[in-house]
Amino acid sequence: MDELQTRKILCEVALGNVAVDTVIIRGTVFNVFTREFIPNQSIWIKNGRIAYVGPDHDPARSERTDVIDAQGRVLLPGLIDAHTHIGSTKSTTDEFVKHVIPGGTTTVVTETMDLHFAAGEDGLKPWIKGFQDQPIRIYYTVSTLCGLTASEEKNVLSSEALEHYLKDPACLGLGEVYWSNLFLPGPRGDRIFDLASSALDLGKRIEGHTAGASGRKLQAYSCLGVSSCHEPITVNEVLERLRLGYWVMIREGSVRRELERVKGLFARPVDFRRLILCTDSVDAVDILERGYLEDSLRKMLRLGVQPEVAYQMVTINAAEHFRLDDQIGALAPGRMADIVVIPSPGEFSPQLVMCAGKTIYRDGRVLAKPRRVPFPECLLDTVKVQPFTLPSLPGSGKVRAIQLVTNLVTQEGIIDLDEPGASKDLLMVLAVNRLGREGSFLGFIRGFGLKEGAVGSTQNWDTGDMVVVGGDPVSMITVVERLNETHGGYVYAVSREVVAELATPIGGFLSYEPMEMIKDQMKRLEKALREKGVTWEKPLTTLDTLTTPAIPHFRITSNGYVRLKDRAVLSVEAE
Repeated sequence: MDELQTRKILCEVALGNVAVDTVIIRGTVFNVFTREFIPNQSIWIKNGRIAYVGPDHDPARSERTDVIDAQGRVLLPGLIDAHTHIGSTKSTTDEFVKHVIPGGTTTVVTETMDLHFAAGEDGLKPWIKGFQDQPIRIYYTVSTLCGLTASEEKNVLSSEALEHYLKDPACLGLGEVYWSNLFLPGPRGDRIFDLASSALDLGKRIEGHTAGASGRKLQAYSCLGVSSCHEPITVNEVLERLRLGYWVMIREGSVRRELERVKGLFARPVDFRRLILCTDSVDAVDILERGYLEDSLRKMLRLGVQPEVAYQMVTINAAEHFRLDDQIGALAPGRMADIVVIPSPGEFSPQLVMCAGKTIYRDGRVLAKPRRVPFPECLLDTVKVQPFTLPSLPGSGKVRAIQLVTNLVTQEGIIDLDEPGASKDLLMVLAVNRLGREGSFLGFIRGFGLKEGAVGSTQNWDTGDMVVVGGDPVSMITVVERLNETHGGYVYAVSREVVAELATPIGGFLSYEPMEMIKDQMKRLEKALREKGVTWEKPLTTLDTLTTPAIPHFRITSNGYVRLKDRAVLSVEAE
């Protein structure tokens, strides 16, 4: 049925000439446009869309009409997570969907760089296929694959190939573009400009990533046509971007939790209609123990944000940003019937969730079965470390080291190994190409805290490298060998013994196992690392982010250290 015919039928339903499929009566409707909670309302639904919202509880009915009595409870639009990374769960899309449904999220916009980095289009195409025909709506953004150096961008698709994805209605635009990569001289920066131009020509969004940018750099970056940013971590940073016309996404998820730091914003006399609450990813532990976007929303309510503002931030604001507000984000005629039923405005506890007119959750039970899409065999063999010898490290003189400032932020440290106590808390860090190409680099890292053994990952951001942090060569080689055997994931080993691990053989990023098993193995890994001296919250995320240009200031690749301010590739020896 085409769009015109669909809307004609909705008109007839609203006029009382055609029977509804479902009618919800006696509900308190939250109107996202006026921020009103309107009591004693009815919603008429036909073919997955809303035909009528108002006080009339008596539509035309048939013997198949489903009548839902809301009994005064609040009716909200389905929640929209405007920026996330489904791959951060380490699970397949069907597992993600199953655990997201009870919280009331009916639309998700996800980044896609994980399998794209691992296998190019062979990874991207099946990943996207799994988003289709799920009980909830999944949109995606296609990644520009911004790496630390050109060697990390080997699997970049051509502009023509990426344009094919940008033309897909399920693709809402270019994924987060790191501002520092945009300004790289030569072909790397030119490539991003070309992709951005194509996206804008097609009417798609460009998702921003402005961590560390301010003043003229931020203004210059904005000239690219970037529409949003999820990186502000202070009230002033949020305001600076709002004043430039950005849609600002406040993160509250597993990687960063910003609500507490920016809560003062909501006491300011500013317009909140360009504010969005997003997760930017939630891992398996947090989803199962805390929840998904609903956990972030509840925290916002606990912090005293008005429910009317909070609910706009996870519905109509997100929809308007992506130009989807004629379809989702509101309980209004013509929109998709994505509805969440909660007890009261201040109590977000979903009792019923509907997506496109189908009830997918009710009274504690998920009623829809997500669709599992198998991945091709080639994606189960992407971890192929070539034989290598662990490089030697200087035993004296001045050396460079990655110095952890926080669990995510690093700086360049210069250490004189001849000074007493210089080796305290100093560990080795190895980056080795794991995609079947040569390349390895061994350096130093300080502040990780590990007292024994080694831990390694193939989950590293924006790279095809495997990264291992450890105190002795035997443990580090054990980790590399075991990650090769499991085809990816995490491994913690002491000498020749594997203490804890999580296998993610799909592209080195995902597992077919149930999310509950993934959660248990993640917790076992984190517990083992804490017992051996690592104090950082979510230490595996600390390990994974050592390779990304998204976070300042000093990173690592299989070619050497990389200093972000000038993209210099540096050796261990400091002159």
